[in-house]
Amino acid sequence: MLKRVIHFLRHYLLEELLLLVMVVFLFLQHLESVIVLALLFSYVFLVLVLNNAFLLSKGIKKGLEDIKKERWYWALVLIFIALLFIWHFSFEAIIFLTLFVSFALYAWDSRILTGIALAFLISCPILLISKKEDIAEQMAVYAYFFLVMTVVLQIVEYLKASRKSKEENSKDNL
Repeated sequence: MLKRVIHFLRHYLLEELLLLVMVVFLFLQHLESVIVLALLFSYVFLVLVLNNAFLLSKGIKKGLEDIKKERWYWALVLIFIALLFIWHFSFEAIIFLTLFVSFALYAWDSRILTGIALAFLISCPILLISKKEDIAEQMAVYAYFFLVMTVVLQIVEYLKASRKSKEENSKDNL
């Protein structure tokens, strides 16, 4: 029994870290315990669904490997974060801009940002039912930000792909 538990914990280590971050985030919001539990259960369900559908842990591992390979990009991201702090950007703006720049530099799959946006959208009805309109509105704004980032990254990806296909076609014609 203990071996099964240890194997389970090792296999889902990244998901556990995501859950821990979510629990801390929820308790910092000063919500009622029923709302926290409802959001936590929906988040656990979402993580499990994403793990099976998009292989979440493999995606996170790939992201960490990309960061290790491209140390220059990591240095650029850190410089970018430092500049945002120097220019007195809000904490939320720093997070959103850093995510956007990271996804653009490393060419990560923008569907991850769409999944985050969907998680924020899923939380909106739960918060509205529990009479937390202000927090629901903020979650909707976050969802909008993530959807905008997804669209811009998709446009960038499309432009890169079309440029690459034009280059290949010109090489084939020679």
